[in-house]
Amino acid sequence: MKEKCYNRFLLLISFTSGLSIMAMEITASRILAPYFGTSLFVWTNIIGVVLIALSLGYYLGGKYADRHPKLKYLLAPILLSGLIFLIIPWIVKPLAVFVTIATVKLQTASLVIFIGSFAVTLILFAFPLMLLGMVSPFVIRLFETQKSHLGSVAGSIFAFSTVGSILGTFLPSLWLIPTIGTRMTMTIFAIALILVSGWGLMSKKKVHLALLIILLVIPVATINATSIKLDEDVIFEGESAYQYIQVTESDNGTRFLVFNEGGGLQSVYHPDIYLSGKYYDYYPPLLYLLDDEGQEQVAIIGLAGGTLSRELNYFFGDEIHVDGIEIDKTVIEIATEYFELEQPNMTIHNQDGHMFLKYTDNKYDLIVIDAYQNQLYIPWTMTTQEFWETVKDSLNEGGIVGININATTLDAELLQAISNTMASVFPHTYVTKVGGAGWNYMVTASDSPIDFDSFSEKEMNDELAVFARKIMRDTVEQIFDPQKTILTDDRAPVELMTDKMIFDYIVKEL
Repeated sequence: MKEKCYNRFLLLISFTSGLSIMAMEITASRILAPYFGTSLFVWTNIIGVVLIALSLGYYLGGKYADRHPKLKYLLAPILLSGLIFLIIPWIVKPLAVFVTIATVKLQTASLVIFIGSFAVTLILFAFPLMLLGMVSPFVIRLFETQKSHLGSVAGSIFAFSTVGSILGTFLPSLWLIPTIGTRMTMTIFAIALILVSGWGLMSKKKVHLALLIILLVIPVATINATSIKLDEDVIFEGESAYQYIQVTESDNGTRFLVFNEGGGLQSVYHPDIYLSGKYYDYYPPLLYLLDDEGQEQVAIIGLAGGTLSRELNYFFGDEIHVDGIEIDKTVIEIATEYFELEQPNMTIHNQDGHMFLKYTDNKYDLIVIDAYQNQLYIPWTMTTQEFWETVKDSLNEGGIVGININATTLDAELLQAISNTMASVFPHTYVTKVGGAGWNYMVTASDSPIDFDSFSEKEMNDELAVFARKIMRDTVEQIFDPQKTILTDDRAPVELMTDKMIFDYIVKEL
């Protein structure tokens, strides 16, 4: 291989390694999310393992290059890393399940997530990333140049590697993962490593290289049109491992729980008022559709300040028992102090909702999913076919699951994708417009037909009867269509759908 071609090939190796390192870091967060979520704990472990692996790789790569300064000794670790990344998508599930079962005995959700995600990240990604970390010092050692130009050479090598890292950051997040799924994205970058290393090992003399420059457009930041007013008094503010938290209070004594930038309300509380005037009010009437035998078992995923659990306790009392699941321990503490969270007939669980349902032995008559991150974004792990199968296994016969979805219209891609995915698991799925002119839709599902018309025959509280009539009037059945989007753990572009929906709404309003 001539010197010029040889040096260009080394720059290509640097570019590909930088591309793959960042792509694998981004993809790792998605491939771990169905098992451990996407909290700060998970990201901390991913970034920490990546940095540890790269640091070790830089050190060993320099020593290895001095002992074996030949191209084939550089290409072999790259080839091995590509082969390892190729099999990771197929072994992550059994490993994550094994580690989760081993750590779930710790009870505390934070410890389960932190220890479990660290162990899985370390086992799966540390070694192949260490191999890629060896590339930069090895390339500098192999680059054929005069010592007087060594600084320029090192600068060029790191520049090419960084450009690759930039593409490896944006390509998976904005295009590949939403388009082709997590497994295929990781497979593509693994194949890139295999091809580049195999190409060099085959010692081809003539190579024609085409560089594709991809223009990436960062989505325009969007603002939720339903932001709360800023003239309310802030009576608490602080941070947790998951989010920035505020408690505000209006002039009439109503308190609001607000996360992050304040683009939505997570809970509403007034000591003398039990109906919130929000979408929460549509869930209590569903209990009238269940059988009257024994105490009804209810689970709320995303308890937050306990607005819904407080309503249920007020209207049904001893007739029900509620398991409230909230992943953020700080939110539980704040809600206990400011929102009267601790209520009779309710057990609070500080766990991830998905993990709770997966490993609990409890069966429920009603499960309400109300978990959100960053205001409008439903955690994608709670929208997939695999998740709804877990929910179905946690329901008693004839039990109902309900989820709140923010959507601009009934035909919104996000709403259609989630409801169609639910319909692929539950034979009877329904969509109800709630909350007047707002964005809220309630999607309910069951293994048995839900007879909403029977509301008219029930003896119920007059306040709840108002919402029961609205449900009867505004509910349509969702028929499963295999040709439409079905969200899975491998491909669930919920964030992309949400961003597109908001962007289209803003453009329409302008």
